Amino acid sequence: MPDLVDNVDSNPEGPRQIGTWSRGEHTSPGLIEWTTAVPEALKPYLATVQERIPTDENRPEETRTLVIDHLFNDGRRNALIYRRALGRIIAIQVRSLYVQFQIHHPALRTESFVFFGDPNRPNFTKPYILDWGRQALPEMYQHPEYQAEKPLWSYQVWSLMMVLSEIAEWQPLDKAFQDDAELRSRKLERKRLATSPGWNGAMTAEIFQYGFGFLEKDRNTLEEYSEWEVKRFYDELCKLLEPL
Repeated sequence: MPDLVDNVDSNPEGPRQIGTWSRGEHTSPGLIEWTTAVPEALKPYLATVQERIPTDENRPEETRTLVIDHLFNDGRRNALIYRRALGRIIAIQVRSLYVQFQIHHPALRTESFVFFGDPNRPNFTKPYILDWGRQALPEMYQHPEYQAEKPLWSYQVWSLMMVLSEIAEWQPLDKAFQDDAELRSRKLERKRLATSPGWNGAMTAEIFQYGFGFLEKDRNTLEEYSEWEVKRFYDELCKLLEPL
């Protein structure tokens, strides 16, 4: 069993990766195959595979595999398929706000979406949007160019992309900041991180590249967008979030 696996970034839904196996003073290359399967349920199956499937050249005409060295547990995670599904549900709610009701939420954030049901099994398919009386405050969810006196539909897109980034990473944003300059810097860094394939994989990066890329249009262009054009943007975003 390896003492350490190096040169690999955790990516449970990503492609196989070459890592470095360390045993004491010795190292060797190894192939990591990511999975979201429950380790305890997977161990008996892998033991059977290891026992029955050859890994050498003695029977080249038959099925072969690589030596299964060890099963590493990177901690409990919510599989990409469920995170994408939840992200799509949230995106549809935000699309509906503007496309169907022409409503600008004053300060949309992750906590604005509430789910009811059994405390141990809440119904994530039917969110309710709250925070209607919440004042707009300088925070990560607020568009960097926010103008309180002239709200723009795309402000909600920025808020949505921030919420989606929390779902993608499955952990809340660090919301602490010292001043406006630091807040702006952290917003832009979050945008850079989310659009990078090295963060949570190429498929996730594509979603954020589309959403944040759209927001790079100048304000005048976004102000002139018709309801149909806004709907088309949201439709494409929701399509990118469809189940794999």
